[in-house]
Amino acid sequence: MKQLKKFLIPFILLLFVLSGCDQNNQTDGASETRIYTDSTGVEVEIPQQPDRVVTTYYLDAMLALGQKPIGVASHVLDNEYLKEQQEGVIDIGHPVNVEKVLELNPDLIITSSPDEVQQLSKIAPTVVIDFSALDVYGQLTEVGKVLNREEEAENWIADYKQKAQEVQNQLEGVIEQDETVSIFMTYKDILRVYGGRNIGHIFYRSLDLTPPPYVQEKIEDDPEFVEFNTEEISMEKIPELAGDHIVILNYGPETTEEGGMFHDIERSALWQNLDAVQSENLYVIQEDPWFIYSPLASEKSLELVVDLLTK
Repeated sequence: MKQLKKFLIPFILLLFVLSGCDQNNQTDGASETRIYTDSTGVEVEIPQQPDRVVTTYYLDAMLALGQKPIGVASHVLDNEYLKEQQEGVIDIGHPVNVEKVLELNPDLIITSSPDEVQQLSKIAPTVVIDFSALDVYGQLTEVGKVLNREEEAENWIADYKQKAQEVQNQLEGVIEQDETVSIFMTYKDILRVYGGRNIGHIFYRSLDLTPPPYVQEKIEDDPEFVEFNTEEISMEKIPELAGDHIVILNYGPETTEEGGMFHDIERSALWQNLDAVQSENLYVIQEDPWFIYSPLASEKSLELVVDLLTK
């Protein structure tokens, strides 16, 4: 028995030492940092592997990369398409309730607005990813860099483009190559035509459908969407911009009610005389998920587009 104790005691002590080393290594790993230069050009020291992340905008992108944030702004949580995917995420208000964010004890905050940095950076390292300066792929790539999930971002983009190609194949013969597609959007009293970003990302970039000449020229002149994404137009300009097919997004119920923009457009002679309307090549969509310019919303829109265009 004494011989057994003689061997066991040093062995147990060795286990304690190794266990302590392992815990120290884990602690060191969790506290490792790196420098990230955000959209404003500011260098921010962030965790090597962020764990408790709050974001004022990029919920969708984070979920696409397989990481759920602990807190998100109210207006981002106000959607239907994410459903159970966002369960458990804390609402931090809009404008952001700083006290709520503080209670969550984040190790990183991602925002899309430089205006929020001053307050939020007192709580945790805060980086800005400029929504308007990047397309949906660029946004996902930058979120991937911040979360140390760049490979996941690359894989998601590749998978999305493959799905888009499969949808294109399904749409062969539905919209001919020489046919054009216009994208309009109505608010209560505003009418817009869309280019290759936001809603246009699905139809023009993902599915490679052809915009009307005016929009095509605008896209070619401004491929990075610096100057042209949408343009407010008058109702009288619709015939000039109407393609062989028309997609129109009605934002909010007010636009379809009496006095609303779509209500008035739909009853106008110039609308009823359009070839696309008379040929029933008119597709009416709502804001969720079509209007939301983010990875999972785009993926959901792809799932809906075949039914939309072949109904």
